[in-house]
Amino acid sequence: MKYKVASIIASPAVLDISGTVDKCCSLITEASDGGAKLVVFPETFLPMYPWWVWMGIDNVRKLELYNKLLENSVSILDEHIKRICYQAKVDNVHVVVGINEVDGGTLYNSQVFINNEGAVIGVRRKLVPTGEERTVWGRGDGSDLFVMESDIGKLGGLICYENSMALSRYALYSQGVQLYIANWPGSNFKSQPRDRTKTVDTVCRFVAFEGQTFVVASSSTVSQDEVDFYTEICPEVAGNFAVGGGIAAIYNPFGEPVSDPITDQEGICYGEVDTDLICKAKHMIDSVGHYARPDVAQLHLDAARKRPVVGERAKKPTEVTFDFEP
Repeated sequence: MKYKVASIIASPAVLDISGTVDKCCSLITEASDGGAKLVVFPETFLPMYPWWVWMGIDNVRKLELYNKLLENSVSILDEHIKRICYQAKVDNVHVVVGINEVDGGTLYNSQVFINNEGAVIGVRRKLVPTGEERTVWGRGDGSDLFVMESDIGKLGGLICYENSMALSRYALYSQGVQLYIANWPGSNFKSQPRDRTKTVDTVCRFVAFEGQTFVVASSSTVSQDEVDFYTEICPEVAGNFAVGGGIAAIYNPFGEPVSDPITDQEGICYGEVDTDLICKAKHMIDSVGHYARPDVAQLHLDAARKRPVVGERAKKPTEVTFDFEP
C-alpha cells in the first residue's frame, strides 16, 4: 500500500489555544490538498511547549505561566479537539497532534490520534516527563503503550525523549506498528551542549531501522513572537534562544529519509509510505520475530491503567437528623 504522509514543522500562537487551533486546521487542509493521508503535528502543539521550565525564572512567575498554560490547554472532549476532528473528517485525513491535556487538576503531555472520519481513536500520555518538565506534567503508564488499527496501517508513537526508552519502543514493535509517530519540541535554545535537530534525526533514523517501521518525526520551530515572549520574561535568555530550530522528516524501515527533511523554518514535509518495504526490511531483521531471542531476554509489559483509587466507590456517609423539641 502506497500513500503520502505529511509532517508539520510549525510554531504555535503563544498561549492562544484558539489561534493555534486555527493554524492547526489550516495546515490540515493544506496538507490534504497536497495529497497527504496522514498529517502529524509537534509535541504539545496545543497550545505550546513550555520552554520556560528550562529558564531561570522564579517560582512565582513560573506559577503564573503554568496557570496561563492550564487555561489554554484542552481536554479530549472539548470544542478545540472537536474542531480538529471535524477538519480531519472534512479533509479526509488522519491526524496526530500533540497536546497539553487537562484531566482533573493535572496536565499531561499527550498524543491524540484522529482518523479520517473525525473520530479520536487513541490518546496516550508521555510516560516520563523529562527533567524540569516534571514541574508541569503528570506521567502516563503501561496502558499508554498501544498500537491502533486504521485504514492506512497500524499507528503508534512516543513523545520526545520517550524515544530513548528501549523497552517502550519494543512494546510498540511487538504490536506491529507500521507508522511510528515521534513528536518533539524544536528550538535553537542553547540550554545544553547539543544540537536538538541532529538528535531528532539520529534517533528517528535508528527507530525506523530497529523497528522496521516508517517513522514520521514532527517538531515545532520557534517564532519571533516566542523569542520576544521569552526574552521579556527572562532577559538572561537573550542570545541563547533564537528563531528557528526543529525538523520535520519521514524515514523508511531502513532508516533512510524518504524525502528531504525541513529544518529551522515552518513548512510541511511530504513523503511516500510504501508498506511493502516493511516486509522487505523484516526479511533481514525482525526485532520481535526471527531476530529476537526470547529464550535469552523478554519484555514483561504491564499494560493496565493505574489509578490512585481502586475498588468500590465509597459509600455515601450515613445521614442522621434530629428533631429538637423547643
